[in-house]
Amino acid sequence: MCKDDYVSLEVAQLLKEKGFDWECRAYYVKSKECGIELFPTERSHNYNDDVYPRTSAPTLQMAMKWLREKGVIITIAYTMYSLHIIGSQMMFGFKVQNVQGELLLENSEVAYNSYEQAEMNAIKYSLENLVL
Repeated sequence: MCKDDYVSLEVAQLLKEKGFDWECRAYYVKSKECGIELFPTERSHNYNDDVYPRTSAPTLQMAMKWLREKGVIITIAYTMYSLHIIGSQMMFGFKVQNVQGELLLENSEVAYNSYEQAEMNAIKYSLENLVL
């Protein structure tokens, strides 16, 4: 998998604080030589509940599924922005709802260059503001 498929270290730490306990095939670890690194592995394991100081690194889709189980629904949508010099560019935004369909946030003023950036920011917002 591509590094962009995984949540950032900041989001991984938020997930850990909120009780994320799923088995993942990647984790973050701090090393003296390289600082913080993402390590993909062959085996699934809950690295948040490990004897070593590691943080599970789920994929963006795993994090969104975990949030759905907590009652938070994230939808990513694209929009075309008209740029005078370049022409039109596809940008992505998100909205967050609860399971009852109530709109909790729609980021109509901010757009992201990639689908994954929109996912990451929606997950981060949800963890910081909605999940106890």
